[in-house]
Amino acid sequence: MKKILFFLSLCCFAQGLHAQHAVIRGQVTDTLNRNHLPNAVVAVLRAKDSILCKYQRTTADGKFELKDLQPGAYLVSISYPKFADYVEPVTLDSATVKDMGNVGVIQKSKLLQEVVIKQQVAAIRFKGDTTEFNADSFKTAANANVEDLLKVLPGIQVNSKGQITAMGQSVKKVLVDGEEFFGDDPTLVTKNLRADMVDKVQLYDKQSDQAAFTGVDDGEKSRTINIKLKEDKKRGYFGKAVAGGATEGYFDTQLMFNLFRGKKKFAAYGIAGNLGKTGLDWDEKDRFGSSNSENMTMDDSGGFYYSSSGGDDLGGWDGHYNGQGFPLAQNGGVHYEDKWNEDKHRVNLNAKAMHLGVEQWSQNLNQNVLNNQVQISKDTSSSKNSTSRMTANGAYELKIDTMSSVKVTVSGSKDNSTTFSRSHGTVTDDAGNLLNESKNIRSGNGEVSNFSSSLLWRQKLKKTGRTISLNISQNYNKDNKAGLQQSEADVYKEGKLDTMMVVDQRKISNSEMLRLNGTATYTEPLSKRTSLVLTYGLDVNNNQSGRSSFNKDGSGKYGELDSLYSNDFSYNVMTNKGGLGVVYSDKKVKFSANAIAGATNYTQENMFTGNVWKRSFVNWNPNARFSYNLGPQKSIRFNYSGNTRQPSIQALQPLVSNDNQINIFVGNPDLKPSFTNNFSFSFNQYKVMTEQGIWAGLGFNIASNDFTTSVITDAGGRSTTTTVNVNGNSSVYLNLGFDWKVKPLNSRVNIYTNSSIGNRVNYVNLVKNETKSTNINLGVEMNTFKEKKYENSFNVSVNYNTSVSSIQKNLTTSYTTYTIGENVTYHFPGRVDLSSNIEYSIRPKTALFTSNNNQAIWGAAVAKKFGKEEAFQIRASVEDILQQRLGINRYMNANTVTQQTYGIIGRYAMLSFIWNFKKFGGAPATK
Repeated sequence: MKKILFFLSLCCFAQGLHAQHAVIRGQVTDTLNRNHLPNAVVAVLRAKDSILCKYQRTTADGKFELKDLQPGAYLVSISYPKFADYVEPVTLDSATVKDMGNVGVIQKSKLLQEVVIKQQVAAIRFKGDTTEFNADSFKTAANANVEDLLKVLPGIQVNSKGQITAMGQSVKKVLVDGEEFFGDDPTLVTKNLRADMVDKVQLYDKQSDQAAFTGVDDGEKSRTINIKLKEDKKRGYFGKAVAGGATEGYFDTQLMFNLFRGKKKFAAYGIAGNLGKTGLDWDEKDRFGSSNSENMTMDDSGGFYYSSSGGDDLGGWDGHYNGQGFPLAQNGGVHYEDKWNEDKHRVNLNAKAMHLGVEQWSQNLNQNVLNNQVQISKDTSSSKNSTSRMTANGAYELKIDTMSSVKVTVSGSKDNSTTFSRSHGTVTDDAGNLLNESKNIRSGNGEVSNFSSSLLWRQKLKKTGRTISLNISQNYNKDNKAGLQQSEADVYKEGKLDTMMVVDQRKISNSEMLRLNGTATYTEPLSKRTSLVLTYGLDVNNNQSGRSSFNKDGSGKYGELDSLYSNDFSYNVMTNKGGLGVVYSDKKVKFSANAIAGATNYTQENMFTGNVWKRSFVNWNPNARFSYNLGPQKSIRFNYSGNTRQPSIQALQPLVSNDNQINIFVGNPDLKPSFTNNFSFSFNQYKVMTEQGIWAGLGFNIASNDFTTSVITDAGGRSTTTTVNVNGNSSVYLNLGFDWKVKPLNSRVNIYTNSSIGNRVNYVNLVKNETKSTNINLGVEMNTFKEKKYENSFNVSVNYNTSVSSIQKNLTTSYTTYTIGENVTYHFPGRVDLSSNIEYSIRPKTALFTSNNNQAIWGAAVAKKFGKEEAFQIRASVEDILQQRLGINRYMNANTVTQQTYGIIGRYAMLSFIWNFKKFGGAPATK
């Protein structure tokens, strides 16, 4: 296998060794002042189609030299801020040295006085902090999408999940003509908009909405790509249809349709299949929204919020497909947006519907290190779950005038789910003696409804930088579930059955939450560079949550209420919060610091007993940001944040429950608030013209009175868990990467490390335990591209994990994973493509994990394109050819190490038909 990978890599390397040695050199000069111009952009474009071939910036004395050019006709383009673009045709022979001498460029102000000339569009422009790529200067295949275009732009990488990295930083947003397209679903842009529709690709750090409105740069940035469409591509329709059938009963169908009429955009998509494609988001586990678990946590404004839905003991499933098991997904949505009346009115509407079913099985092997022994637990489970969800959201914005605006947003969703699971678990000591055994069967169904809305009013006052804004929002959530629990737990003593615990109950749960929130923000300029920011908010949160457990009555029906395991609680929380901040900003230095304090009054009432618990507290949330621009695409940043967390309701006052009789949770009403200090430092530099980059990040966090567990485990393996406060929890992480272009090979190389060291404190059988863990991840990636010939991606990575606990220092757990992968596509005459991808993972055996888990996952495909503009494609593919795919995870948590194996989609062969359709043109839309 390694020989195959090595051979494929050599083939790709050899393709790049035929570069010619023609050279273009010269020196750029200001024609008016006779000054040499440093950092001017010099680009060489192919004359016949303006495709970018080479580019660089001039040196400090204005000189440039572009090497390794093949013979042919070119255009040399020179760009410099406030100067007219210079374009000159050049013809090169093999081994030619073309010396252009002094190239004079004209200031735009002077040019307008004398003459107007037609200029060639530069491939890359720099406008302040924005890097702009002219899309037509970068070659893509017929019917390529935006993702394919991004892959050939300097400094931008797109991984297999569609996640984008630009100049070493993760891209958070992808906009179309400055607006979100299909909400926050970026791959509906990158995977479905056509590359030939794009005029410009703009890369910049987008300010927060508040900073953009006030003009006060608060330092909050998100790396953003804006796709500017060509005017003639804003009128027409386009889309893509995919139909594929495979062995083993697998199938995949997709349809995407877009209709553009100027500023009106309509889009619809549908997906149906059972190959794991459940949506179009970047991250598989977030494709159906956030995790639906019942919790109570602290938000960043210093108040409590409460939510209840999804994965609890009545179902145990959070409504996601995370790559485990065998899914059947049906998902569709529509999008509409429009602007009118000189863009004073804007509307953005989205609706989606989804049905997802997942069948899965899993096995867990856990090593739990105690102070007096080591316990091994083994669990097997199977489940069959399904959920149906409908969501809709919309936004309307009115620009009243140049000084004020109003924005209204509304969203709603409704979920219906059914769940069934069966599990069996055992706990033994390290000698193999059985301590306990448990069996569980659970089934349930539920309905969750949510509705939220907000109103945002913003007003600029006469003095520049003086603003006021008001945001009022509400959120209503209702959750009803019902289910059956049938479980048995047997505890053994000296090899004999000592205790048997049986539960056979029907359980009904319900919760209802209404939250109202209002926040006012005022900004006051203290000088041209410094501003003051004041905030005040009121948060009111009322909740009700109940659980009823029923035993079988004399007739065999679940009609007898078990009051011990039933409850009805109400939670009422009110928070007053205030903040004070200062912001400083100039061209190079940006600094902001603010502190938010929230005073909260919390009341909990047991409606069954009439008992009332009250709690009052103040949360502090200071933060500071500092950044310094060292030059174009070169900066350093420092961030600090402090976060106060209050203990959850479950930690303070848990509900009496028989859901898990082997692991019991006990509350601790004496818990104190926790405070965490977070520090981070980063350095980023990217040279676009030479495609060389470096980025580094170092972070540290440490907590006082942090929340951890105190677990008492008896001889029978039964555990009682309590939340306690500890000091000493901390972690350090390091991210470091180097990225550069190897021009002779036309390859891009990236060397990186993501490593961390952590210290975690907990209590094991009342003995303080300190677990030190280390994770080191090293990797190398190499991507090679030759137009109309091949694309190749090769990567190697090593991941090392180790953990040792103070209660048993002689027992160190460590394991290493090695991964080698290559993805290559060759383009042959006759519009035939041949591709192959292989990933070989090596997981050595350990004392605990004794099975061989190495795997080589190999897939291959052949595709034939035909028709006008290659609109049609037939593709035959085989996945997991060697039938070695395994579902496996290893991870550590304090004094516990776990290996999980699970069902996963294996080998199949598929035949797919793909149709890319489009029609553009027509008269411009009128208003």
